[in-house]
Amino acid sequence: MDSILRKGLFLVTFTGAMTAFPATVKASDTVTDNIMPQVGIEEVLSDCYLSDKQIEVEDYLVPTQKGEYLDMAFANVQSFLYIRSEPTTDSEWVGKLYPDYAAKIIGPVGEWTQVQSGSVTGYVYSDYILIGKNAEQKAQEMVQNSGTESPDEAFTYAESKEEEAARLEKEASEAAAKAEEEASAKAGTGQAIVDYACQFIGNPYVWGGTSLTNGADCSGFVQSVFAHFGISLPRTTWDMENVGTPVSYDQAIAGDIILYDGHVGIYMGDGQIVNAINSSRGIGILPATYTSIITVRRLI
Repeated sequence: MDSILRKGLFLVTFTGAMTAFPATVKASDTVTDNIMPQVGIEEVLSDCYLSDKQIEVEDYLVPTQKGEYLDMAFANVQSFLYIRSEPTTDSEWVGKLYPDYAAKIIGPVGEWTQVQSGSVTGYVYSDYILIGKNAEQKAQEMVQNSGTESPDEAFTYAESKEEEAARLEKEASEAAAKAEEEASAKAGTGQAIVDYACQFIGNPYVWGGTSLTNGADCSGFVQSVFAHFGISLPRTTWDMENVGTPVSYDQAIAGDIILYDGHVGIYMGDGQIVNAINSSRGIGILPATYTSIITVRRLI
């Protein structure tokens, strides 16, 4: 009688457990929940009949652990992937996923997939994301390569349209400030070069000379002035035509050099150059446009 009762109780318990834990499969899953083991049900029942111990059905079920990153997606693109407000290319874009940026899948995977990434929720075209096992593998690789203590720090998430606009505005502002700072530094250095060169106004012009005090020709004068600031220049005007960066005369600043046919001078600003003019005039100042300009070169 006890054996029959135990059989009945086991079957009721087993049936109830199977009802309470139905097997389900999600799109991104690769295993099915509550799979029965390879051992036959007859052996399970035999164990029950021959033993007085209480046998729990859970002891004979294979537990399934879902992959930690199976609900993630990664942008599989070269440039960026739009996150759109609706699952259509006609809808407004609300964010962007750049290459390998991460998102969480929050809707069914079809032609379009609903995702959440950062502060952005919307739809991405499914052909351009990694999902399922591929996403899990990608996530594990990124976590391993990141060397961070927190796995979340290995992933980068989407920017909203507003966040992108704010970032671009900030970057533009920082770039402008940096350019202004560099221009100011160049202007300061250029003016220092001009100030140094002007100390030698009135000194003699000597063909082939490079001495700022005892005499220099036009290229020797320019070469020696820039050497004082650690800038090495070739000896002849023809070779100087290819140094530094070319700029237009309209863009010339103090410290640029201006080259003519067989002559060179240092631009002072205000349309003037300081240069070794000739044997009769020595080192002095001329209008920058006293003759045709071949090129203006920036060295700083």
